[in-house]
Amino acid sequence: MKKAPIVLFILLCVSIYSCGPKISENELLKEKVIQVHDEVMPKIGTLKSNQKVLNEKAAELEESEDSENLQKQISGLKAAATDCEKAYDEMFVWMRQFETDLEGMSDEEAKAYLEKELVKVEKVKKDILLAIEKSEALL
Repeated sequence: MKKAPIVLFILLCVSIYSCGPKISENELLKEKVIQVHDEVMPKIGTLKSNQKVLNEKAAELEESEDSENLQKQISGLKAAATDCEKAYDEMFVWMRQFETDLEGMSDEEAKAYLEKELVKVEKVKKDILLAIEKSEALL
């Protein structure tokens, strides 16, 4: 008798849950794409900041009297700054091209589109994290 209210409560929860809207596979995939974006977007400021410092260090070394002996270091700083800039640009190009409205697409088209976008945004994430890692190793 004491278990009856618990059983009724569980049945009520199950019936309410089963009546609720179901999240489609495409909605879950879209959330995953957005999640990857949201994970690395806060690091964009770090990219620009590191790029600026790397360029300043390279310019400083170029002006030094020993700049010929420092060419390898200067090249490394400039390459890392370029990687930061490319990763930054990559994120904003991806964001401009990403379609959030999938209304005109069939489920299959939307799934294919979102899978393609997940691959793209994962590459953007990888490039951002790698650029930050390289740049911070030189700072």
